[in-house]
Amino acid sequence: MHRLRRLDEKGFSFLTSIFDVMVLMTLLPLIVLFFSFAIQFKQDVDPHRAEWQLFVIDLQSYLHRSDTIEVINGGSGIRVVQRVEEFDIELYTNMMRKQKSQKGHEVMLTRVSQCSFSLDGNKVKIRIKFTTGNIEEAEYVFTKPSG
Repeated sequence: MHRLRRLDEKGFSFLTSIFDVMVLMTLLPLIVLFFSFAIQFKQDVDPHRAEWQLFVIDLQSYLHRSDTIEVINGGSGIRVVQRVEEFDIELYTNMMRKQKSQKGHEVMLTRVSQCSFSLDGNKVKIRIKFTTGNIEEAEYVFTKPSG
């Protein structure tokens, strides 16, 4: 009768290790790609980025068709006059607020640590530093209404 010999695993652990390293080297670039897509996705759905974009659009709507624009509060705010209505958009504590005729208090942007407006001819520039350290800038060109 033939006896079955058990095969030992000498040498197979080295081959298994090489195979494991090859699989790992194949998957590592995929892991890096996954994390880079995850970071990009997180930036795209960041609520504070969306809040900034809404603020920029809202500010543009006030600057559009304005009669006069002036920088107030040493550059931390702007006054926009449209016909008989006057709007102040300014830094207040840690937020940007809007006031109509220097009354009321409507929050436009939160978590703001510094803000500066500058007026150069028919250009308005805004630079905002958030409490997170991020800095956002926007520039608008406005024209005087005709008639």
